[in-house]
Amino acid sequence: MSLFKFVPFDKKHIDIVYKWRRDREISQYMFSDIGNNYKKHVEWFNQLSNDKSCKYWIIKTNENPIGLVNLALIDEKNRRLNAGYYIGEKKYKILGAYPLPYVYNYVFKTMKYRKIYGEVISSNKNILKIHEIHGYDKIGIYKDHIKKDDRYHDVVIVELLSEKWLNIEKYKKYVSDFPV
Repeated sequence: MSLFKFVPFDKKHIDIVYKWRRDREISQYMFSDIGNNYKKHVEWFNQLSNDKSCKYWIIKTNENPIGLVNLALIDEKNRRLNAGYYIGEKKYKILGAYPLPYVYNYVFKTMKYRKIYGEVISSNKNILKIHEIHGYDKIGIYKDHIKKDDRYHDVVIVELLSEKWLNIEKYKKYVSDFPV
């Protein structure tokens, strides 16, 4: 039995995700900002709900919603995609890196994709360390690439290839369903 359950993000989760997206500990590392604009949040939800190039799930543990994970820029032809996530509930922050192996196994074993890639704001040291532990390679840095809080930030470009991930024995047991 899996420690985590991944359920499709739908309208019943809109308020809790709104709360998480406004949390400074999370929003400081996000590429999009909604502030306290609920209407903008609902528009974001409606847009992603109709976008076939992305998938979103609520992360649950013991039936409690604790965070959000997504796959975006899904490119079937080139078998690559972008992935993102956060733990929104503070009391579950300790679980930080644990949902990701389930996601990676889903992407590489079930979907049969060959690459996960992404961009991380350079001040997000925790996720950069997690990516390093999980086998990501740092591909480069965009200097002064994004403006947040009235200053520019560097963005680190990372990627994880399926052959590298699938050769890490200790993560093979992390399997869960990802209903769509």
